[in-house]
Parts: sequence; C-alpha cells; structure tokens
Amino acid sequence: MALNAKAVLLLGVCGLVYVSAYQEVLKATLKDCKGGKEITQEEVDEFMKPLIPKNEEERCLMACVFRAYNVIVDGHFDPKLAYGVAKNILHENPEKLKHIKETLDYCGHEIPTKMDNECDLAGEVMSCRNKYNIDHGYDQDP
Repeated sequence: MALNAKAVLLLGVCGLVYVSAYQEVLKATLKDCKGGKEITQEEVDEFMKPLIPKNEEERCLMACVFRAYNVIVDGHFDPKLAYGVAKNILHENPEKLKHIKETLDYCGHEIPTKMDNECDLAGEVMSCRNKYNIDHGYDQDP
C-alpha cells in the first residue's frame, strides 16, 4: 500500500510540475503578445478560463497566442493541426484533451478555415468552443 501512495504522490508532483511549466510558457507567450508587458499569475489564470473575447484587444491577444502555438498560421485554422498542438501540450491531461477533440469535431465545420483578420478568426474559434460547452452542459472546460 505504501508503494501505491508513493506512486500517487509522484504522479501528483509530476502533474504539478507539468502544469507549472505549461503556465510559465503561457506566461512568456502572453508577455510577448502584450509587447513585453509583465504578466501576473492572475492574468494567466484568467486567460486559461473559457472566455469569448469581448473586444478587438482580447481577440487579438487570443490570435497572438494561437499563432505562437501554430493553431492559426497565416490566417488559416486547421482543426486537425489544432488537435495535434493540443495533444503535444495536454498529453498528460487526457480528460481535457478528449474535451478539445470533441469540441474540434463539433466546431470544425463551423469555424472558417481562412480569414484575413486573424483576430476575428480567433474570436470565431472561441465562440464555437463556448457554444459547444453550452450545448453540452459544461459551465466551463473540464
């Protein structure tokens, strides 16, 4: 039994280190997207919540992050590519990855594959994700 407890503790620590590392990368990305402005942990936490960007600034911040992770490339959004990116980032979180796969399957045909305005494209991606969450009874992402 002690071995199981140690294994669970080790997995928990590894999970915390992974989440912490991901948040640090996201924090650095947000800093770059905001022109070098320092980003607080509260801003990172807020960014990670499901949201529909309310204005051009929020849509463009989302687009910048999507570009940084290659989810949007030269005004193109490809659900398969987006899932591949999610798989690389969330390989340790199968529940969240499954939710993203289901969301992309649901939204893939509704999101334009190309838009000249990448900020608007990012807004479309987020709007569809929130529509999926509402249609499937999620208050927020798992």
